[in-house]
Amino acid sequence: MARANCFWLLTLRKSFLFIIGALLTGCVATTGTKATMTGSDLAQIKKVGVFVASPHQISVRAARDKMTNTGAALFGLVGAAVEAGYKSSKDSGHADTLLSAVRNFDPAHESAVALRDRFAAAHVFQTVEIVASDNRRAAESAGFDALFQQTIEEWGLRLCGGEDRVRVELDVHSRLVTLPEGAVRWERDELMMDGACRPISEFQADPEVLRSSVKSAIETLAGRTVNEIAFP
Repeated sequence: MARANCFWLLTLRKSFLFIIGALLTGCVATTGTKATMTGSDLAQIKKVGVFVASPHQISVRAARDKMTNTGAALFGLVGAAVEAGYKSSKDSGHADTLLSAVRNFDPAHESAVALRDRFAAAHVFQTVEIVASDNRRAAESAGFDALFQQTIEEWGLRLCGGEDRVRVELDVHSRLVTLPEGAVRWERDELMMDGACRPISEFQADPEVLRSSVKSAIETLAGRTVNEIAFP
């Protein structure tokens, strides 16, 4: 009997942790500058390499952001877990239908180009180039003083009010490190919502709406990022 009780408690604990994880995916992440650039740091950097990675495909957060308490109220932890699983599956289905619209769209490349162009336009550094990797030794050998590294943790569409109305979301981690030591001179997490709220069907019906909306958000974020570094 004691063994049976332990098994039930273990199962309950796993279900509870699953639900908490599912609920947290609908929360807005903390954003803000972790390390701020100083004027003296900025003056010492002449040549910067820009490297951007985007390890994940497009995502949709609509059903998950509309998590209700119905499942938990009616069926407790198991009911909430079922609701979370169903809504996650529904969002995955939305993302799958949008994959063809962005099949040849590379958010990492678009962001790298936008950052390079914004840095150049603002004359923040003497030279800014896109690099193929964030290997510090290789960058130093190529004459770079610093690397701007960005990881697009998540990109796609997120609920913004109303039934199945969404807009573009970018969840990004960026930092500027000096070479050769790799010291972090500027670092920031950013969760940005951009553009008009639209029914998700509009993005599904017209691939160009989705592509242009994501590209616009990337360019907006690049401008904001460069301004923060240029004017510490």
